[in-house]
Amino acid sequence: MTIAAEKLAQYDEYVEALEILDEESRFEYIIDIGKRADKTAFPAECMDDAHLMHGCMSKVWIIHSRENDRSIFRGQSDAIIVKGLVSMMTGSFSGLTSGELAEVTLDHVRGLNLGALTMQRQVGMMAMLKHMQKLSLQAERAEAAD
Repeated sequence: MTIAAEKLAQYDEYVEALEILDEESRFEYIIDIGKRADKTAFPAECMDDAHLMHGCMSKVWIIHSRENDRSIFRGQSDAIIVKGLVSMMTGSFSGLTSGELAEVTLDHVRGLNLGALTMQRQVGMMAMLKHMQKLSLQAERAEAAD
């Protein structure tokens, strides 16, 4: 199974935008995405330990829901640049099935061309991918058990 190109349209948009930007402009772009994410309310009650993702220096909360067997993610962070990264990751990989999400690799994260980020942020994004894959798989298994 391969991920259909149209399902990664948001991801491809980020890849293309980041590809043409220089290092300073990339940071501005990510910060802008974080600021736009502020306009989409993240439920305050979900900013708790149950939704806290580990593996990131900043606080990151991710919530997962399923619609028609597809994973939908929303995220929040206490740091503006990380909020932009969270928004990019959740926007890129929402709408995939658990099987499709399992096919997303660290190469997809690297494909965002965020080499200007610190190694810790890159590790955090990779941890975010693994976390989203885990949430999706858990939800799928829970549904199958019902």
